Amino acid sequence: MQKFGAFLFCLLFISCEFFTSPKEAKEQILKRERQSINWNDVDQYPLFETCDETAEREVQYQCFQETFTAHFYKTLAQEQLVVHKTLNDTIKVQLLIGKEGHVSILQIKKNKKVAKEIPQIDTLIAHSVKTMPKVYPALKRNIPVNMKIQLPIILTVE
Repeated sequence: MQKFGAFLFCLLFISCEFFTSPKEAKEQILKRERQSINWNDVDQYPLFETCDETAEREVQYQCFQETFTAHFYKTLAQEQLVVHKTLNDTIKVQLLIGKEGHVSILQIKKNKKVAKEIPQIDTLIAHSVKTMPKVYPALKRNIPVNMKIQLPIILTVE
């Protein structure tokens, strides 16, 4: 009987490991999961209402870019611009789409020729961004996130 009691006592100490909290395992899984996430990329690009949220990422980005560019050209067409020289250039607009869908301009890259021929181009771009239709933010694991996007605007004026 004493042998059985000693055996039961040893078994009780050994089995204590089975009752320890799996908290360490959860923390290790969480750490591994965080390391596996590519924080420099999103699962879904920012979208306008006209874009298909079920489309592939490249199609979503293309839809966003085309909608933004079309809106900009529409805004530009409403202005009476006088250009003295032929322009065939690209303006790069860097935008920040916030996690609430708010769009702001971070930077506008243009050459001196564009700045000289169309000095109000920054104001026109700002007005276009201000009057832009509703934008849905980028998603990372179904959570809205901030995202920077650089969009080219091709100007061809004769």
